[in-house]
Amino acid sequence: MGVYLGAVKLFWCMNCGVPLLDEKCSLCGEKGVNVGISPPGDIRPAFRREIEILQKTVRCQFEVDLHYDGCVVLNKVPYLDHMDEVVVDGEIIGNLRFNIFKLSWEFLPKLAGGRAIWQQGGGKWVCADRGAAESILQGSANLLGPGVLDCDREISIGDQVIVVNSNEEVFAVGVAKKSGSEMLSREKGIAVKIREKGVLPRRKEVNRGTWNDAVKANEEILNMFEEKALSFIRNVAKNHGRPVTVAFSGGKDSLVTLLLVLKALGRNFRVLFADTGVEFPETVAYTKRLVKQLGLDLLEEKVDSNVFWKLVEEFGPPGRDYRICCKGCKLGPLTKLIKENFPNGCLTFVGQRSYESEARFREPKISVNPWVLGQIAAYPIKNWTALHVWLYIFKEGVEYNPLYEKGLSRIGCWPCPASKLSEIEMLKETHEELYKMLMSRLEKWRERYGYPEEWIRYGFWRWKRLPKGHLELARQLGVRMPVERPAGGRKITYHIERREEKNGKIMLSGRFNAPVELSRVKNIANVMGGVSMVTDAVIITCVQGEVKIFEDGKFVVSSSLEGEDEIKRRVVNVMVKALRCVGCGECVSACKKQAVLINWGMAWVLEDRCIHCSKCMEVKCTAIYANKGLSD
Repeated sequence: MGVYLGAVKLFWCMNCGVPLLDEKCSLCGEKGVNVGISPPGDIRPAFRREIEILQKTVRCQFEVDLHYDGCVVLNKVPYLDHMDEVVVDGEIIGNLRFNIFKLSWEFLPKLAGGRAIWQQGGGKWVCADRGAAESILQGSANLLGPGVLDCDREISIGDQVIVVNSNEEVFAVGVAKKSGSEMLSREKGIAVKIREKGVLPRRKEVNRGTWNDAVKANEEILNMFEEKALSFIRNVAKNHGRPVTVAFSGGKDSLVTLLLVLKALGRNFRVLFADTGVEFPETVAYTKRLVKQLGLDLLEEKVDSNVFWKLVEEFGPPGRDYRICCKGCKLGPLTKLIKENFPNGCLTFVGQRSYESEARFREPKISVNPWVLGQIAAYPIKNWTALHVWLYIFKEGVEYNPLYEKGLSRIGCWPCPASKLSEIEMLKETHEELYKMLMSRLEKWRERYGYPEEWIRYGFWRWKRLPKGHLELARQLGVRMPVERPAGGRKITYHIERREEKNGKIMLSGRFNAPVELSRVKNIANVMGGVSMVTDAVIITCVQGEVKIFEDGKFVVSSSLEGEDEIKRRVVNVMVKALRCVGCGECVSACKKQAVLINWGMAWVLEDRCIHCSKCMEVKCTAIYANKGLSD
C-alpha cells in the first residue's frame, strides 16, 4: 500500500479528453470524472520513450498494437523497482512495471486494459463458462480448470491473461497457473489466479485532447498554484533579507522553481549549479543553455570527474544508505560555492516536493540546511505533484531537459545508487559508454568482495545494508547475499590498553589500528590546540587535556574525567581526517578564519591562522562520515 504524502487527486474531462488536477475543467466548464489512482499520487505525463516502452511491452505479451494519440498519465506506485499505473482516456488500464526477476518490462492489465486488448484482437485470453464466470464475479479468487471453455494455446504458466465469458465480454484479468494446452484438458486445479474482476459499463466514443488542451483545461488551478508560490517567494525573500539564489539541477522541479522566482523577483538572484563530475552531459549543456537564454547569472562549482571514482576507490561503492558521493561531489562543493560568493549566507529556493519521499514530506517549507553551511532553503512548490510541474512547464513554453524524452523520469548523477534497475537498463540504451564504465568499476568491487554476479545484475550494490525487500529478493533468487557489505579501506579505530584514574584525572594508553603519518597528524591536530613534535610523536595540548600520538599508532591521553569522552572523540576525528581525507571541502567552508585549504587532494591547516576552535571538525565531512559506516 502506498504512503499518503499529500492529496491523491486525478480527474478526467471526458468532453475534452484530458487529465484534470481538480474537478472542474477550465476549457469546457464540465466536471471531470474521478480516476481512482493509488497513493502517493505523484502523477505525471508519459513521454515519447515511455509510451514506446508501453506499446512494445503490450505487443510482446499480447500480440496487439495499442495506439495512444492523446494524453497518457503515469502514476508511480510502490514496488521493489519501477512500477506505474497507466491512465488512458480517464481509466487505469493497467500497471507497467520493470519485473525485477526477469529484468524486463511487464504489463499487468486491469479490466479496462484487458477490454482494450481483447477488442483489438489480442492474445493470451481465456474463455470461462457461465457457471465459472458467475462464481468469480460473486467472489471466487480463481478460475478452475473445469470452468475453461477455450483459451489461447500460446499461454504459458505465469503469463498475464484476460478472462472473457461466453458472450465474449471481459470480466476478469489474472495470472495463468497452467499452460494453454493444460487448460484445454479441463482437469482439476487452478487455471487462472484472478487479480481483478467486475463488469465494465459500455464505453461511449471517447474524445482525446492534446497536452496543449490539458494546459487550458487546468488554467484556473495552475494560476492558483502559481499565485500562491509567487506570494510565498516574495514574502520569504522580504522577511529573510539575504541574497537570493535558486538551486538548479537541470530537472523539471528546479526549472519550475527558477521560472517562479524569475516572475516573483525579476533577475535579482543568482543560479547555483553544482556539476558533480558525473552529471549527464545533456544536463550540463542544457543548464548553461537555459540560463543564458533567460539572461541569468550562473554560479557553477565544477567537480573533476575523478573525484567520484576516487571516493569509490577509497570508501567502496556508494549506497542509498551510504551517501559518500553526495558529501564529496555535491554538498561540499555547494557549501564552498556559497561561502565564496555569499560570506554571510544566502536564501536558496529549491524545487523540492512532498510527493517525492516521506523525508521531503516531513520537511518544513523553510529550513536551515544542515548539510550546506550558510544556506536557508525554501520550497515554493512543496505541495505540487509532478503533473502540476509539467503542465506549468508546458504553459510557459520553455525548453526542458531532453533526457525526459529519452525515458528518464529522474534527472541526477548517472551512477547514482538511488537509480532503479530500470534506469540502469535505460542507461545502457542511452549512454552505453557510461554504462560500461559503471559496470567495470562495480565488477572490480564484486571480485574484491567475492560476491556472485547477481550482486551487480539485480542491483544489490545500491545498498550498504540490504533492506528487507531485497533480502527477500535474494532468497527467492536462491543467491546468498550478506546483510551488510563492508566499505572500502579500513576503519580507523582504537583500543584502550590501560586506564588509570586518580584525583579526578584519568590517564589512558592505547593503540590505533593503523600506523601514523606524523607530519599529517601534526598539521590536522592544530584544530584541537597547541601542537609540538618530538622524534617519534606528536604532542597535542588542548582544553580537555594532553595527547601524545606515536608513529606506530600508540597514544597516551591525560584528561579530566568530564573531558575524557570529548578528547577521545576529537583525537579519532583528527586521525581520520589526517589519514583518510579526500578533499571534499566541507571543512574549508566551515572555517571562518580561512585557515583550511585543499591541496594535493587533501585538507591542510594553515597553522598561523588556526585558532583551534575545531569548527571544521564538527561538520560531517566525507572521511568522518564514511569512517562511521565502515566495519571494524
